[in-house]
Amino acid sequence: MAYHLKLPHRMKQLHPVFNVIKLTPAPDDPIPGRKMEDYPLPIVIDGEAEWEVEEILDSRWYQRRFQYLIK
Repeated sequence: MAYHLKLPHRMKQLHPVFNVIKLTPAPDDPIPGRKMEDYPLPIVIDGEAEWEVEEILDSRWYQRRFQYLIK
């Protein structure tokens, strides 16, 4: 059995037909003992969300834009 999905335009590179096995819900905790990180809430300044950056750990050029790894 398979499902034909109507995917958003940004996912056009994916084939829209999926096997039933691929569409089953994921388990609650696939890796036992792993702790999910709680991300800090943003500070809203002039209606825009901002976060305090402690340190820039790395950067890279990706799809004509810079991406930063921050702490």
